[in-house]
Amino acid sequence: MASGGMTRTRTRTRPNLLVTGTPGTGKTTTCSLLVEATGLRHVNVGELVNTKGLHDGWDEEFECHVINEDLVCDEMEDMMEEGGNIVDYHGCDFFPERWF
Repeated sequence: MASGGMTRTRTRTRPNLLVTGTPGTGKTTTCSLLVEATGLRHVNVGELVNTKGLHDGWDEEFECHVINEDLVCDEMEDMMEEGGNIVDYHGCDFFPERWF
């Protein structure tokens, strides 16, 4: 612990899962089946970005929003600390390892 800092007590009792893959590979279908089987919460990062405006605008070339990774992580922090989430996204490089 850094001096003057606070330690976080890990209280998570349910796991977080990350399902990744390129578009059209069945991530959302897989997550839906996992939700039915486990009762965990489905977190579709693309939908979260769109509904909460967690982006830096529209990329005309790729026809998608430019995701603001810091805003996404800030938005997800509390729910991920709680646990019980199935995260659905194309990649994994910006999510903190401690979430999974």
